[in-house]
Amino acid sequence: MYAVCDVGDYDSITAAVAKVMDNYGRIDILVNAAGMGNNKMVTDQSNEEWERHIHIDLSGVYYMCKAVGEIMIEQEYGKIINIGSIHSRVIFPGGGISAYSSAKGGVMNLTKNLAVEWAKYNITVNAIGPAVFATELTQDTIDLDGFMDLIAAYCPAGRLGEPGELDGIAIYLASDASSYCTGQLICIDGGWTAI
Repeated sequence: MYAVCDVGDYDSITAAVAKVMDNYGRIDILVNAAGMGNNKMVTDQSNEEWERHIHIDLSGVYYMCKAVGEIMIEQEYGKIINIGSIHSRVIFPGGGISAYSSAKGGVMNLTKNLAVEWAKYNITVNAIGPAVFATELTQDTIDLDGFMDLIAAYCPAGRLGEPGELDGIAIYLASDASSYCTGQLICIDGGWTAI
């Protein structure tokens, strides 16, 4: 069973959540992974582009957490995993990711806020902060001239993330092994945020 929703539309989210509840009767794990990206300097970015980015990458996470959190509070259990970014903490040299990094910084602080509010309900809320992985969202950036030189200079591992390298942390955060871990942004970044 699956339910499709638009994370930018709260009515769409509540309908999808209701469908899941009708089928399973509870929701134990929420992974917020919807997102978008762009590479525009502030002066080249339209206000509409900024607003759409914040709406999807930050408000969408908030809306999903709110809708599912209400259920988790009632059942007094839940694991919420938000996909943040290393750009919650660091910025590419030269900039160009103001909307993305602002939204992801918001995800980091939303994660902390929800962890504090919902700890008493046995709900953990954490975020994963990936560095650059090759995806449909990132491939155009990876293909830019000089981008891999930037990776070599700023990522101690000297490479992109590879498929499967986020799996372990996601499994940990979704399991009861992480029952005392909440409010964290855990970066999977080849050492990028260590320098």
